Amino acid sequence: MKTILPILQSKIYQKIQMLIYDIQEEIRIAYTHSYNALLLQEFLPQAYKNIPLHFTRIPQQDFDFLCQKLQKQEHFNTLSAQALNQEENALDALLDYIFTESIALNASDIHLEFLLETYCLRVRIDGIMQELFRMEKNIFDLLCTKIKLLSNLDIHQLKKPQDGRLQKIYQSQSYDFRISTIPTHNAQSIVIRILYKQTKLLSLQDLGFSQTLSSLLQAPNGLIFVCGPTGSGKSTTLYAILEELASLEKKIITLEEPIEYQRPLLTQIPISEANHFDFSDALRSILRQDPDIIMIGEIRDYETLSLTIRSSLTGHLVLSTLHTNDALSSLERLLDMGAKPYLLSSILRLILSQRLVRRLCPHCKTHTKPPKSLNSLLPSSYQNQLFYSPKGCAKCHYRGYQGRVMIYEMIVFDSVLSAMIAKEAKKEELHQYLLSQGFVSLFEYGLKKAKEGITSIEEVLRVCLYAI
Repeated sequence: MKTILPILQSKIYQKIQMLIYDIQEEIRIAYTHSYNALLLQEFLPQAYKNIPLHFTRIPQQDFDFLCQKLQKQEHFNTLSAQALNQEENALDALLDYIFTESIALNASDIHLEFLLETYCLRVRIDGIMQELFRMEKNIFDLLCTKIKLLSNLDIHQLKKPQDGRLQKIYQSQSYDFRISTIPTHNAQSIVIRILYKQTKLLSLQDLGFSQTLSSLLQAPNGLIFVCGPTGSGKSTTLYAILEELASLEKKIITLEEPIEYQRPLLTQIPISEANHFDFSDALRSILRQDPDIIMIGEIRDYETLSLTIRSSLTGHLVLSTLHTNDALSSLERLLDMGAKPYLLSSILRLILSQRLVRRLCPHCKTHTKPPKSLNSLLPSSYQNQLFYSPKGCAKCHYRGYQGRVMIYEMIVFDSVLSAMIAKEAKKEELHQYLLSQGFVSLFEYGLKKAKEGITSIEEVLRVCLYAI
């Protein structure tokens, strides 16, 4: 997809139905139905009038989309100029515009940063970064200060990281914004996580998990881990599990840093490192609160792990997360952290490892064979097969993808596997046993989704290559 250059205003581009998308040795121009070089020359600034012109035809919807992007940047620039002139509420309007545009794109994060010699605003959509606006340093500084003020941070502190929070209402919907600031070599970097409070929590069935998982959750005690890198949807899965387990007959306590979604039937406790109240401190305290089920946001050290194991041994069902590449690596991580194999063998019930892959846009995805260069990475049964690939259209903002879908692998601990762990069997032996029991890896599950046209081969390889 071409990027429109702001040589002319968007209204002129729309009037002449031509736009400039590149300037090198020649000016590259896209048009819709026909082009008029003389008409374009009338509007070109003097500095561009003697450069050769090259014309390329594009669909009308592509042209309209590019003009719309330029209009948004122009509106951003107008609000920025008003803010610099200290017009009343102009800076508030500028920040609201950033938030509403990001929400409209269903972005998960907003990044204000100095990048490639310019100050810019990028958003993360379906796990991928995308530039939204560019700005001058004075506007960047004004926005940083405004965001800090709204989230009760110290506007004069430019040498240490800070964390804050603010809340806004747009179109009668409430949104929480989690703020992180950090000093960099050239400027501050501010990242804003958008929490969509009105979003309905997904069930395990919505996430694509089998009924097997629901039955495993009925265990009265033991350990269940959800694993994966940051941004792989672990919190979403944990909340879905808790929704499945929640009832008036059970006492469920969660330890979270921070609490992202407040839920009924849960006793949710915020962890605060600043107040010297960490996971291990909280875990010691809540055991006296007579819980049936405990959710620990993350196990980071031996002390927390030791208390977690003790909790599961004394009759509690404990849920937690680990940052590992795959399910078997999680077992290795627990042993490396100091867990005793004979204890793990008696309390481990389930390890889930998951990723989020982008879902192909149903309006523009196309049938294709993967490049031959990828065949060596695919099992023989998938080589030279037809899959689907992204194309891009106005409905998906020319990304080729709309939303994300989960892929996962699951280790269920039966008596044989538990005995192998107690005897400290090697990883290769454990893997062979799992395969004999029908274990499906992350990569294989992803390929299945690609074959069904839900995602692409390239997307599966992007998130699973180091987990193959």
